[in-house]
Amino acid sequence: MSLLNEQIDVRSTTGGNPAQFTWRGRTFWVRRIIGDWPVRPGPREQEAAPGHLLRVSAESDAGEASIVDIAKDTGSDRWAVRRQWN
Repeated sequence: MSLLNEQIDVRSTTGGNPAQFTWRGRTFWVRRIIGDWPVRPGPREQEAAPGHLLRVSAESDAGEASIVDIAKDTGSDRWAVRRQWN
């Protein structure tokens, strides 16, 4: 497991939760949100916007199950994969 910071395309439900995301050319469906934590900028990131870190149970388009941490920067409305747990 390593720390990633790769931008992803996320499609959300009407409630705003991620339903699926595309990462490295593959589609993953979010099966369950395991955890949700607020992310606050550190002292070196004074101009960064707060966000959320979600740990999700996801399934790839090939049927592979995975646990993935995805983060949303609320200032830019961008999502990124932070970690994939194998």
